[in-house]
Amino acid sequence: MTEVSLKEIAEVLVTIRNKLVRIIAIIVTGWVVSFTFIADAIITAVEEIKPEGAKLIYKAPLEGLILKLKLSLFIGFALAIPYIIYLIYRTLKERTALTISIRKSNLLLYVTTSIFLFSMGIAYGYKIMLPIFLEFLYKSAESQGVLSYYSLSEYVTFVVLMLCVFGLIFQMPLIMYITIKNRIATLETFKYYRRHFYVAFFTFAAIVTPPDIFTQLMVGVPMVIFYELSLIIIGLIT
Repeated sequence: MTEVSLKEIAEVLVTIRNKLVRIIAIIVTGWVVSFTFIADAIITAVEEIKPEGAKLIYKAPLEGLILKLKLSLFIGFALAIPYIIYLIYRTLKERTALTISIRKSNLLLYVTTSIFLFSMGIAYGYKIMLPIFLEFLYKSAESQGVLSYYSLSEYVTFVVLMLCVFGLIFQMPLIMYITIKNRIATLETFKYYRRHFYVAFFTFAAIVTPPDIFTQLMVGVPMVIFYELSLIIIGLIT
């Protein structure tokens, strides 16, 4: 019995090691590729939506390089997330009574829809929400007689974080659809607990944004609106 148990433990450890190696390989590959080809383009694109008159500055000699390294590492982790989610899903399905079942024929549709919704969220934040928000902050500072000099690292980090938040917000219809389709919850459940979700949205907004009420509203209110739109969309297609 002891030998069998040790053998099983060894097999589990080998399996975990192999999965970790794959995850690390994805992260490192994404890190290197994005540092070489993508990070500069993202930084340039983010710089283009800063308010006219605002200036970007370096607060330290290595700030630009460290920003590229951090941004590239973030992209590497983002690329590994789908594989991590797949591993979690497969493990839970094998070891628990998980009721979520995704057919291979639907997997491509879900992935495509998720990418499309995430892209729409980024486009919404980049083209509509953030330019208005950043212009408002710039005009507010200007009316107080303050010059707007932004740290490159802090500015890019803030904008990228907000774009990712909007991308995740736009995933809401897909998540709700999968949840309802697999009978984990019903549409009526989402309607009944909408106030609880509102509290969660504004708590999340308070965590990911600077500590001022206006910024939190700029994130929390769109989440509430999109939640209600998701309820309408799900009600029409289910």
